[in-house]
Amino acid sequence: MKVIKLTLIVATSLLTLSACTNTPEECDPSIELNVFSKASCKMSGSYDKRIEQKEKILIDEKATNKELNAIYAQIQQQQKTVNASKAQKKAQLAKLNKSVNALTANLKQKAAGKSGLLKQIAEVEQQMQAVNNSTGSEMDKQLEIQRLQSKLSTLQQALGL
Repeated sequence: MKVIKLTLIVATSLLTLSACTNTPEECDPSIELNVFSKASCKMSGSYDKRIEQKEKILIDEKATNKELNAIYAQIQQQQKTVNASKAQKKAQLAKLNKSVNALTANLKQKAAGKSGLLKQIAEVEQQMQAVNNSTGSEMDKQLEIQRLQSKLSTLQQALGL
């Protein structure tokens, strides 16, 4: 009887001591543990600590995810604004192109027989084609077309229109 009591005391002592040695990382439920390790994890509270750690990590990750979603929404809004602005610039450029082409056609008609003026108008037309075929920004193209429009206005004045 004394031997059984002594064995139970020793076993309980060893179980209690081994319960103190397990960390929450060692008490991973996805890893197969022996009976003593499982009991040790349960008695030491390592399972509960592990759950608390994982819940904290989950809360932190959810907060990070929320921040990243907010940043993504801002980027999408900025992209919409840029696309709208870009479309507006293209429309303005097309309108300016149409205006310059109409002015060029009008000047050609009025300058009939005046080879010097026709040559200058042809040069402006070539420059217009070069600007329209260039890969520059819409703003750069718009500035260059406005410069060409100014040249055409000067030619218009030379014709007395």
